[in-house]
Parts: sequence; structure tokens; C-alpha cells
Amino acid sequence: MEFMNDVTLNHWTWFVIALVLLGLEMTAPGVVFLWMAIASAIVGAVVFVLPDLGWEYQFIIFSVLSIITVLLGRNFLKRNPIGSEDNTLNQRGQQYIGQVYSLIREMENGRSKVRIGDSNWSVEGDFEADEGDKVKVVSVDVTVLKVEKL
Repeated sequence: MEFMNDVTLNHWTWFVIALVLLGLEMTAPGVVFLWMAIASAIVGAVVFVLPDLGWEYQFIIFSVLSIITVLLGRNFLKRNPIGSEDNTLNQRGQQYIGQVYSLIREMENGRSKVRIGDSNWSVEGDFEADEGDKVKVVSVDVTVLKVEKL
């Protein structure tokens, strides 16, 4: 690899690579580029202390550190999963369980609709009710709210 003889990678190169990897993590989150960015920053620190380290060794150190940090990161996240304040995130219907709404039309054959926010939801229940009657959501079946009369 004669073309690589003139290549010099200094600590700034590795710090910039770390920033690029952090940017990739922000645009394509998957918590992999983050660990590789940490590995790149460590290599940058090593190159700062040992400026005459050859590019071959720098890439070897980066490769090994990337594997180690990704594996350590995965294990850390398995033991400490990232939680959310809203456990019903991406399960929109689940957040309506226990809430009370008014029917926007008469209950026919156990089916009607309620208005929640800016959308109408189909509801089902084993009772007859008129428009405006209050119902309580007791469960969700995909996009249909199961309700009981109040």
C-alpha cells in the first residue's frame, strides 16, 4: 500500500471522526455510532500522547476499541434499558383506557364513535346508548375502543 505511506493521522483527525460518528448517531439512531465515536475519541487521545504512532496501529486500536465499546455498550443497555415517561408511546389507544367520552352518534348493533382530540374513534360495547351518552374506555382492540356505559 504505497499510496498510504504519506498518510498522517493526527489527534484532530480522530476527534473529527468522533464528531462525524456522533452526527451519524443523531441522524440514524441505533446506539452503535455513539460507541464508535467514543472509540475514535480514545484513539485521538492516544495519538495526542503518542504522535508518532503509525496509521496502521491507529486503525487497529480503533477497530479493537470499536468492537469493545459496542459490546460493552450493548451489555450496559441490556442491564439499564432506556425508559420512557410514557409507557403507552406508539400505543395511542392504550392511553385512553379509563377515560370517559361522549358518544357522537347513537350506539347501533353495539358500535358507535367518540371524538378524542381531533379524530373520531370507533367504539364497541354490549349495550344500547344515545348520542351524547357517556362511556368509559375499558380496553383497546387494535383501533377499536371497548367501552362500557356510565
